Amino acid sequence: MKCLIILLLVFSIKNYSQRKNYFPDSDKNPNCSLINNGSFNSDDKNTLKVKFHHNKMIEILGDKETITIESKLKMLDKCKFETEIISIKTKLELKDDLMYLGKKTEYKIVETGENYIILEYPCNDDRNTCTEILDKE
Repeated sequence: MKCLIILLLVFSIKNYSQRKNYFPDSDKNPNCSLINNGSFNSDDKNTLKVKFHHNKMIEILGDKETITIESKLKMLDKCKFETEIISIKTKLELKDDLMYLGKKTEYKIVETGENYIILEYPCNDDRNTCTEILDKE
């Protein structure tokens, strides 16, 4: 009887901890060609826009284009790419070292759907992995 209870407990924990599919229309294999030429938004407020065009990635932060970051984009493999910041245009004074010319960031496309992509990249001085969900415009 104890073994049965332990088995039921173990299987209930295993089932509970499995990943929930919040994106039911996601592709089984990511369609990484979505970034070849396209524009994406991070949320409904349009506070982050990302444009991919001819080996460049342009990030526009703020609803009034407060910060524009242009980066060279180099594909490392089918779903991995690296960016290097080549231009920062801002209406604000940047006092931190989070964004600077020459900064390289490696992104991985982990999931795609008909109208979105999900990117992972190192953040917080490479201590964490951040996830960005971008909706296609």
